[in-house]
Amino acid sequence: MKKLLATVMLVVTFFTLSAVTASAAVTNNTVKVGLRYGSSVMESANLENAQGSGYAFGYFDGSRQFVPMGYTDVTTITMTPDVWGGITVTVTGTSQVVYTCVDSTLGVMPQDPGGDPITWFKGYRYRGGFEYTCSNGGLQVVNVVGLEDYVKGVIPHEMNGNWPLEALKAQAVCARTFACRSTKHASYGFDVCATIDCQVYNGVSTSTPLSDQAVNETAGQCIRYNGQLIEAVYHSSDGGATEDGAKVWGGDTPYLKGKTDPYEAQTTIPNYNYTVTYTPTELTWVLQNSGYSIGSVVDVYVAERSTLGNVTKVVFVDDTGKSLTVTGQACSNAFYSTTLNKNVASLRFTISGGSGGGGFSVNGSSSLQSLTGASVISGKGTLSSLQEGTHSAVTSSGTVTLSASGASGSSGGSQFVITGTGNGHNVGMSQYGAKAMAELGYTYVDILNFYYTGVTIG
Repeated sequence: MKKLLATVMLVVTFFTLSAVTASAAVTNNTVKVGLRYGSSVMESANLENAQGSGYAFGYFDGSRQFVPMGYTDVTTITMTPDVWGGITVTVTGTSQVVYTCVDSTLGVMPQDPGGDPITWFKGYRYRGGFEYTCSNGGLQVVNVVGLEDYVKGVIPHEMNGNWPLEALKAQAVCARTFACRSTKHASYGFDVCATIDCQVYNGVSTSTPLSDQAVNETAGQCIRYNGQLIEAVYHSSDGGATEDGAKVWGGDTPYLKGKTDPYEAQTTIPNYNYTVTYTPTELTWVLQNSGYSIGSVVDVYVAERSTLGNVTKVVFVDDTGKSLTVTGQACSNAFYSTTLNKNVASLRFTISGGSGGGGFSVNGSSSLQSLTGASVISGKGTLSSLQEGTHSAVTSSGTVTLSASGASGSSGGSQFVITGTGNGHNVGMSQYGAKAMAELGYTYVDILNFYYTGVTIG
């Protein structure tokens, strides 16, 4: 049996929980939010009462109810994994032990006589309790918080907290639906993370009276299709039209249908229009460092658009004539580089400087999109057909190499200029579109019914 420490304030917890327990979607209107996990686990984690007077120690049971096992009136505490696989709690900045848990998981619930404890963690204020699990040599940190308080922490990070109330209410319903449906991080023992990988959440530090009102007035409401919670995805702006989820991510999601958006143009949207340039060398570097198999890029063009005008296929061509085709969201993601600080912000764009889709001029008056099967007359008057492969042609700039999909010599020029509108993946609700609709007098129900097809709200 492990040796236990004993101090005046010490209570030792003897319960057994697995280090990582399976998580279901929101249980008893309580959300588990992963604040630190995986590679971001902490060597030790501090808490400080922002509004309250100490903490209870124990664990969260299967229904996410907190079971207390001990208390302290210390207001600043530090949790640290010990060498035996348990967790020790000390007064922050000292070695004074106030609680020891011999298990690998510990629950901490801030206390407040006023009934509304708020706690500082890593510069942000949180409601609810905390769950610590020994993981990867450190501590995984999870905020165990009521569903409505969670949504209040999401809204001002995903949408301006002072936007029109009806837009904020639409965002609140989307955020609540996302959380209630998500089991994305079940293997870690929580529902959602606190980053853009799920929804941005930093407690209640930046909530506004208006954003809180939006949550309160839509409490418990979610979006459903045929009685089932939907995947309530959203984005900043669509640039003029949303897109079918199937064309961006594959599959067939009947409630994620694209449509022309007449509303965004009726509000002010910062950086709505964008332009970004890439040299062939930059594009080569970006693609190769993203794991794509391609040589030196000499051409890039939009090969396909949806009926709504969004890009659904982009082709890159290298100096050997080999082509790389990307589809769906990769049409924009393939250009993303944190090192170069460049990205294509949406799926609604054009590319200039490339071959424009692999066309070839014919007698200066028409064009072919492919060389396969085309006939040419040689300088000796011999007629022959071109087959799949590479070919050479003499231009005013010299000899270039051609392929069945386009010219791959100097066709790309010194740089490619991409211009577009919007920001995001173009699927589901446009946040700026929601703002525009609210400004025009539409309700949050109107907004959600416009951006999601055939759904019910309630």
